[in-house]
Amino acid sequence: MTDKFRLPSMSHKFKFQAVGKESNINWVGDFEYQRPSIGERGQIDRLRASLNGDLSTIDVTTDDLHSAMAHLRYTLKKFPDWWRDSQFGASLYDTNIILDLYKECASFERDWQKRVSGGNPDDVSTEKESSGDSVGAE
Repeated sequence: MTDKFRLPSMSHKFKFQAVGKESNINWVGDFEYQRPSIGERGQIDRLRASLNGDLSTIDVTTDDLHSAMAHLRYTLKKFPDWWRDSQFGASLYDTNIILDLYKECASFERDWQKRVSGGNPDDVSTEKESSGDSVGAE
């Protein structure tokens, strides 16, 4: 299949460093984000609902935090030990760490979507990657 009809890589490796606003701990590590599959999107939504306790009256800030936590739980495929040890952010006191991680992943998602559906089908192409991470369109 030609490069014109292949999707860009669905994973994003990044280095993270941020200081917790409450704990003042410097959180550092290498992460790998993977765009969620249809099944993972369902798991994300189910976890978000569970974290919210299915409350329709939950405040927007808490819902946003729970959405980010649920998304990161199913999309971060490689991460430092501290992320796993913190129960994927649940036992942290620093909401800024969770939100900063989520912003990095959301930025990748926006860029990926622009590359795929930015309005010009001729612009859809894959980067030449040695790891072969590109997925062919079916």
